[in-house]
Amino acid sequence: MRALRTTLFLATAGASLLICAAPVVAQTEHEPTNFDRRFARHFPEPPVSFELVESADHRPRIIITNLYQYPLTAYMLQTEPRSAADSPPTMIHDALTRMDLLAPIPRGLSHQIGVPQVGELVSSAKLVAAVWEDGSTFGPDELLARISRSRKALADSYDLAIATLQTGLEKNWTAEEYLIAAQQLKPPMPAQQMATVDEAIAASEKLVPQPIVSYTITSNMQHALQHDRSPARVAKLAQALLKNFEQSRDALRQALVGTS
Repeated sequence: MRALRTTLFLATAGASLLICAAPVVAQTEHEPTNFDRRFARHFPEPPVSFELVESADHRPRIIITNLYQYPLTAYMLQTEPRSAADSPPTMIHDALTRMDLLAPIPRGLSHQIGVPQVGELVSSAKLVAAVWEDGSTFGPDELLARISRSRKALADSYDLAIATLQTGLEKNWTAEEYLIAAQQLKPPMPAQQMATVDEAIAASEKLVPQPIVSYTITSNMQHALQHDRSPARVAKLAQALLKNFEQSRDALRQALVGTS
């Protein structure tokens, strides 16, 4: 008898991936323990290699190589502002919130990204903050707090989604009912305009990861509607989503231990 394999659509910021239960090369999980975190460090200089290179099509690319023993889970880049009146542009790459980084970077491996800016703005790019799986960090507190805020916002979204999925399983919801509930999980837009650029950036960084949860439920249940909307299939899909969300939420909460 052929085994039934559950397939989930997992969303990332800006992309969606079809994930199947299969081993992934060079992404072995390392669960940090409380003992590990007691020895977390704040580095005055980051244990990473930062390279600015030119691709074959003459486009600038940045290569970040992790040199620390634990996987690099998030980092932030900054370039010079276009004018004195502007704030320095920053880019957060975070594997836990799936913002432009699909998995933590193990020791000795690299993450390569394209840079949309050109000229002197590219050459000024630098690493300004980073977080590793054991809780070690690099960068000023205010930049590290921005990474923590987006992680907390997504963890809170997972809490709501987990409660929703549990309700659906208890009441034997149809795929259509899960789709309606998923729409209610979308984060509300800010009610008023932010007073400062910093406030707008903080609100945006909290808001960007949150739709991932709603979109993940929606894409999976829409797929069920098109291919197999049987109660058994929908329930199995909801259970798989519930397990995935619990694991993702727990990883975020663990990463937030000790942060302010």
